[in-house]
Amino acid sequence: MFRYRLHSPAGDDLGEATYAQMIKPGEEIHLGAGHTRHRALWDGSVPFDEEDESSFVGLLRVEAA
Repeated sequence: MFRYRLHSPAGDDLGEATYAQMIKPGEEIHLGAGHTRHRALWDGSVPFDEEDESSFVGLLRVEAA
């Protein structure tokens, strides 16, 4: 499982999400109980350092689809 912190293009914190596969730029993803559709932006994810003890695999910048 791949866990991400989510951010808007303006840098707003959109919470977190977990997916069964790595998310790639341009992919459509679903967020929250209402399954709001979003698209991963140009850079996909920003990985954390391996030494980081965070449970997240990266920061994912997304926009409404």
